[in-house]
Amino acid sequence: MSKQGKVGMIFGIIGFMLLMVWLFSSGDNPSNPNDPAKRQSFVSDNWNKKYQLDDKNPLGLYLFTSLVQSHLDTNNRIEIVKDGIELDSITDADESPKTYMFVGNIFQLKSSEMDSILSDVYEGSQLFLAFDNLTENLFPKLFTSFEYRSDYDEEVNVFVDNKKFNMINIFQNDTIAKDWWAFGEISFDEEYIGLSSFMEMPNFVRVNHGDGYIYLHATPSMFQNYQVKRTPGFKYSAYCLNNLPKDNNIYMLELGRRSDDYGNYDTDDQSGADLKKDDSYFQLIFENPTLLIALLLTIFGLILFIIFRSKRIRPVVPFIPKRKDMTLAFAATITSIYFSKRNPYGLLQVQRKNFYDTVHRYFFVDLNHREGDRELEILAEKSNTELQEIKKLIKAYETKEASSVSEQFVAEITKKKYQFYRRVGIISDDFNARLQSQEMVFKRSMWLPSLFILTGITLILVGLYLLVSGTGVGIVMWPLGSLLLLLGILRLSKPYLVITKERITHYTAFARKKEFYRSDLLNVESRKTGVIITFRNNNSLIINYWDLSNFDRKQFERFVSKLHTHEL
Repeated sequence: MSKQGKVGMIFGIIGFMLLMVWLFSSGDNPSNPNDPAKRQSFVSDNWNKKYQLDDKNPLGLYLFTSLVQSHLDTNNRIEIVKDGIELDSITDADESPKTYMFVGNIFQLKSSEMDSILSDVYEGSQLFLAFDNLTENLFPKLFTSFEYRSDYDEEVNVFVDNKKFNMINIFQNDTIAKDWWAFGEISFDEEYIGLSSFMEMPNFVRVNHGDGYIYLHATPSMFQNYQVKRTPGFKYSAYCLNNLPKDNNIYMLELGRRSDDYGNYDTDDQSGADLKKDDSYFQLIFENPTLLIALLLTIFGLILFIIFRSKRIRPVVPFIPKRKDMTLAFAATITSIYFSKRNPYGLLQVQRKNFYDTVHRYFFVDLNHREGDRELEILAEKSNTELQEIKKLIKAYETKEASSVSEQFVAEITKKKYQFYRRVGIISDDFNARLQSQEMVFKRSMWLPSLFILTGITLILVGLYLLVSGTGVGIVMWPLGSLLLLLGILRLSKPYLVITKERITHYTAFARKKEFYRSDLLNVESRKTGVIITFRNNNSLIINYWDLSNFDRKQFERFVSKLHTHEL
């Protein structure tokens, strides 16, 4: 191939990729990110980062830090201390009362730094430490004797006077057991009082230190985002902060934060001698031009595959952001599957598991592990429902007589379950209306548009190459290739069929739109090769199965079966 041909092919590939990017991004209709009405809420599933002040992930401290800022007066502020120089400037230059604060797993300071802070506290400042562990040099400076105790459970009730705050441990949306740390036998140089406790063990204490106070709190996970987002966690965090003065600047002691792996000899002291030389296979590929060209062609092929494939794998119902009642939508889908197999008792078991999970999520009552009627009485009290009504519903779900369970029986139990959900506020009355308002989109099969596009690109490139070489037949090939490319793009740019509650919209091969009203539908005739839908005024619509993808064809056949069953 000549130099001109290579240049033409490169520019052709670049132009085609730009065209694909523009084509598949133009229909997204992005909304204005600065519009508050359309701004999406922050959603995260990162359960690894912990105790970062500005981190909005579940285990971060963003909500607690915001609560600290709202606790202060308007003339006071929060500052972050990251090194010893900043700490020295604060303790030496500013003699006004201050509040030093730390919330994290492991806390460490140099002995001289801790002495400076304690000296400042002795003159009227405050020190608030929420920690799971301290380094050895800090224990003698805070305690005269110290003992940790714990309660291993999924949740714990923290008591403040006669008030109770329920704390739960969640990891990746599951409630799991953990060690809830508290103080056992402890003593200090001066008097102290316990401000909160659980299992008759203090977990939050205030120690007199000269004119100031030292606040020590065990189990800092009680201040993480997912805890503060809950009402008990929010109220408990507010109570802890209300013990601190509002007219002091707060200094976050981030210089004392240590990672969870601190002191682990398997992760520390990694020397440069352990680093290996990069002798991967890519070095061999980059040194060989033939292998490099093969690698680039593979990457280009993967890009094309991702562009086409990512646009084809779409659900029939557009993506709906996760809501509280998604469990109910899942249950409705499972219901339709089990009814198609005519297994009422199996369906009842699935609905029972779904009902128990929903009760555990919203009321924190585990019906799978009951001890007598205690859990049922708690559920009746929390849901403001008669105990006999709940017992009757549970008895129906836990029946062992499979032969007596019919579709009518399951329908009655489902109706009672939804009545219970509506009464306690789990779902609203417009739930089914919102599900029915979703549109169904059916896409064309990929093989014909892909054939048109690849053939068109080939003809365009060959035609341009022949024109560069001075061969006249190229003047015919590139327009024909452009026409095939345009036809393939048009078939991909629009769906094959869009069905809403009121209309059926069909797009032809040249992206022309035809609309039919479902109220005008007269007859649906199913054939092996497709479906003929007849409307009033002698209008008809022919749907060819070969022009639909396998997934969309199955979904369309389900839609046609519903038309035969319910609408005709």
